[in-house]
Amino acid sequence: MKKKCIIITFVTFVVLATLTFLLPQEIPLHFGVSGSGSVVNKYFILLFTPVPAILYWAIVKKYKN
Repeated sequence: MKKKCIIITFVTFVVLATLTFLLPQEIPLHFGVSGSGSVVNKYFILLFTPVPAILYWAIVKKYKN
């Protein structure tokens, strides 16, 4: 299972790193009721690299018991 999490993390990182070349420098993150929004740098999405592996690990652990 640890090997699958490492592979999922690596594949996610490669996909997100590739997408950063296609995205604009700033990405809208949140829009309020008034229509004003906040933006983040495009490299912010690389912080989400381990999320699919963590979700996979949590689901597998939950259903193994």
